[in-house]
Amino acid sequence: MKPLWPAFLLVLMLFNLKTAQSQTPPPREDNQFWNETQLIKPLSKTKDLLVIGVLRVGRDFRRPVDERIGAGLAFKPSKYLTIMPTYVYVDQQPFAGRRIKEHRLIFNATAKFKIGELTFTDRNLIERRVRHTTSDFTVYRNRLQLDYPARIGAFKFKPFLADEIWYSTQPGQQGRQGWFRNRISGGIIKQFGERFNAEFFYLRQTDGISFPGDVHALGTLFRVYLP
Repeated sequence: MKPLWPAFLLVLMLFNLKTAQSQTPPPREDNQFWNETQLIKPLSKTKDLLVIGVLRVGRDFRRPVDERIGAGLAFKPSKYLTIMPTYVYVDQQPFAGRRIKEHRLIFNATAKFKIGELTFTDRNLIERRVRHTTSDFTVYRNRLQLDYPARIGAFKFKPFLADEIWYSTQPGQQGRQGWFRNRISGGIIKQFGERFNAEFFYLRQTDGISFPGDVHALGTLFRVYLP
């Protein structure tokens, strides 16, 4: 009879490898590419319909980690204020073995005003996040942006800087409830004709709770205005 110890050692090695993989902690940092595309259809002078699609490629730019689709109605009671209720469906795979699916019911109130040519945009979001596997919770986000018109030769654009802070009501899990995330971004806004607007930016996210929480992202935002 042949000795059984080689087969036993092989099984033991495979078991140890699987155990080590299962115990590998999720990543704290990631490098990602973000894209958001908005299709905007004017319904009247004070109301627009938006259809939103988002794709984020992460795990060091190797695979999709976040896909979203949604729609909203933007109401403009004045030139300084826009109110937009929005629905977004989210499917995330932030790291191997983790998947999040949720429905987001969003109330967006954005104020915009100018001092000379400097534009201030203050966006306030209240998101109700509905999940099938865990309790629902609410996130509040405040984002302040400054932009200013500039040009290099015939190339006109608007450099911008923005900062966004996050508050969550999600209880437990390492003290997630409270202020937990900050995003700082900078880039340019460029108008290409009457019906296409684009942003190109770099974003740095710091978050001591989520996995991954600290993110370096290169991103684009495209707005297409339909006739």
